[in-house]
Amino acid sequence: MDLRSFVPSKISGPAKSFLAASFINGFANGAVNVVFMLYLTSLGFESSSLSSIVMMAPVALFTLMIPMGILAGRIGSKKMMILLMVPWILFSVIILIADSVSLFMLAFLLTGVIDAIANVVFTPLYASFFDVEDMDKAFSLQMALNILTVSVGSLAGFIPPMLQRSYGYSVRTSYWMVILMGVILFFITIPFYFYPVWKAPEIKRSASGFKINLRSKSVVIKVAFLNLLSSIGFSSFFNFFPYYINKKFGLQSDALGTLYFVSNFIRTGASIVAPKISAKFGTLKTIAGSLILCAPFYFMIPLAPDFFTLSIFYIFRLFLGNISSPLTSSLYMKLLYPDERPTANSFSSMATHGGNIIAPMIGGRLMEQVSLDSPAYLGSTLYAVLGGSYYLLLKDEAIKNDEIKK
Repeated sequence: MDLRSFVPSKISGPAKSFLAASFINGFANGAVNVVFMLYLTSLGFESSSLSSIVMMAPVALFTLMIPMGILAGRIGSKKMMILLMVPWILFSVIILIADSVSLFMLAFLLTGVIDAIANVVFTPLYASFFDVEDMDKAFSLQMALNILTVSVGSLAGFIPPMLQRSYGYSVRTSYWMVILMGVILFFITIPFYFYPVWKAPEIKRSASGFKINLRSKSVVIKVAFLNLLSSIGFSSFFNFFPYYINKKFGLQSDALGTLYFVSNFIRTGASIVAPKISAKFGTLKTIAGSLILCAPFYFMIPLAPDFFTLSIFYIFRLFLGNISSPLTSSLYMKLLYPDERPTANSFSSMATHGGNIIAPMIGGRLMEQVSLDSPAYLGSTLYAVLGGSYYLLLKDEAIKNDEIKK
């Protein structure tokens, strides 16, 4: 395999540290994600309670993204990173002691605060280490490494059944042990994130108050709309995916962990081939084609008669859809001037998480009042619309080339 096809020509020390943090963070996320919804289900929560919990993170994100983007533009990434530690520590404590809907809602609210700060720091930070011509490769490499470790982390789904069989742990306690492991790993990533933040050049910004600096307003508005559509299309169904397969097929974390392990390796392959395809067809056409082609497989997931068939549809949807994932971030950064990236990213992220507020309510209600399968039909339709909208809205926008010198 020619590594030059998906690895940037030069990766600095701070960029390597950032990638190491993504590597560890991916493993932690993979472990926690495979058990967390089942952990809540083991506490007796139904889909309406789950939707109330899940929506708290996007509520915080929707509320805070713009203020945090403006604040990041004012005080810089170093102070923002210090600020990030406060909700991070509080979340880590609460998530381990929570046993009620209200406490889990508070924990998810804190994850929204964490993500609001991280989103305005990390994506522009990582982009600052690479030139425009290497941007697709840089984001594809980051996503490939992250997905690879998410895949390995998802094998933690086998830990709870093992703890129950061999050591007599309860279902709830066995899931909690995996969550504890994830929290520990999250803390290990902290120094790996701090190093690139401290080494990155601070962009000179206006000192005249909390002024919103956006020259690429049309790009931000269009991407915000696309992110809103994408988040509703994805989250209305996939936020409930562990709950869905548990209710439909009676499966637990070991089966889900196996699916996540296999499918995330497929996602890694999608991230690796993404820059090669974009080099041939163009970034925008690759994004649009990826989203349109994955929609039929999304639609077929609820039609699957068994878990094996569902897994095949799930994997095909995942591969095709995730070709676009690193390219959307890369394209957005290329369509913005460097000094406006933190603030612009806050606006588009606010739209994403606004959709994530709406999506759990839609998905939870549809599952309870229409059918367990109905959110998947809605999501697949929105993905087809999303692919066409990407091309039509962004085809006339120009790439900005005045990059920060590394």
